[in-house]
Amino acid sequence: MVASTVGTVMEWYDFNLYGLASALVFGPLFFGSSSTGGTLASFATFAVGFAARPIGGILFGHLGDRIGRKTVLLITMVGMGLATALVGVLPTHATAGVWAPILLIVLRVCQGIAVGGEFAGATLLTVENAPPGKRGLYGAVPAMGTGAGFVLASAVFGLVSMLPDSSFNAWGWRIPFLISAVLVVFGLWIRKGIDETPVFAELEDHGQKERFPLLVALKKQPGAVLRTMGITISGFVWGYLIQAFALAYATGTLHLSKSTMLWAIAFASTLEIVAIPFWGWLSDKIGRRMMVAIGLACTIAYAFPFFSLLETRSTPLIFLAMVIAIPVCKDMVFGPQAALVAEQFDARVRYSGVSAGREIGGAIFGGTTPFIGTALQAYSNSIAPVALYVIAGCVITLIAVFAGKETAHTEPQEYGAIPA
Repeated sequence: MVASTVGTVMEWYDFNLYGLASALVFGPLFFGSSSTGGTLASFATFAVGFAARPIGGILFGHLGDRIGRKTVLLITMVGMGLATALVGVLPTHATAGVWAPILLIVLRVCQGIAVGGEFAGATLLTVENAPPGKRGLYGAVPAMGTGAGFVLASAVFGLVSMLPDSSFNAWGWRIPFLISAVLVVFGLWIRKGIDETPVFAELEDHGQKERFPLLVALKKQPGAVLRTMGITISGFVWGYLIQAFALAYATGTLHLSKSTMLWAIAFASTLEIVAIPFWGWLSDKIGRRMMVAIGLACTIAYAFPFFSLLETRSTPLIFLAMVIAIPVCKDMVFGPQAALVAEQFDARVRYSGVSAGREIGGAIFGGTTPFIGTALQAYSNSIAPVALYVIAGCVITLIAVFAGKETAHTEPQEYGAIPA
């Protein structure tokens, strides 16, 4: 559990750095514009990483079901770490012209491919080792790494953003990316000592691995793949709206300071370290569907008030806005998600099914959210369409969750049987 979580923190530190930088510096540095057009171009490259995630999900999902969860997680960590560190040494538009955004996009694609295989593998390591009745908690612990990774990214970016603007834009923004080279070495050392899951070991012992697991999942469990896509939609929309669009909106339109927003998000994300496992544990008690439904209802009710709190420009209220938005509304849905999506699939195709469903949903609804939010707000000169977009995502997730059966109290042999 510790090895899986530490590695996830490292990977999501890398991936979230790009979201912060795309909201704050990539527009003028790599696209030569600090206007809305530059922000849109920057968010478009942010979305490219999500478009690449299904490629990674399909590739590493296949490998995870064929050669094991552990080996794949070592590969994804190396790929993510190298891509992120190289972003820190890229030339800017002023130096390299059109090559600057091209190289940035290439590295973002590499990030997307690497992270596409991370979430499923990290959570399956723990879910497939979980004692009966504790899959929600065990799956939520490495999922907590997504929040902890964002805390680390936000804190480091918050510190360098305190530099004078000239220093920050010249070299300060590079520091968080270069730190990744150190973190990936630590993550590899931690992950190298983990064992393969007993579920996969049993598949190998009985010769029950599928040759093309994703094709089997699409043929025999297509509803599970679609439900997984739907289950993840609201989290992608709400999460990346907060972490990227709201950051750009608050600093650009509301003229709030970068450090205030970054520290508010970092503080709220710190609470995720407790909130995500708690909501996962609670889903073991009251059921996955009930837990997610409560979170979706809270998010729908809070979509408009969230922006109203930001518009007060009051630092305490901005911190309050983020605390309600992230560890409460978002994580009540996200905490049970790892166990919920894993419970949709047979063990032989689980890595492929979870990765493909989740990452395709992320490509469509995650990476595009900051771009869509910025376009909606700029076109209408109002935040209302953005809030309605969040509500629509919640409705889709609610339908997907209740389209399947409750799985919290079903033992593995019933939801993911390994044939005798």
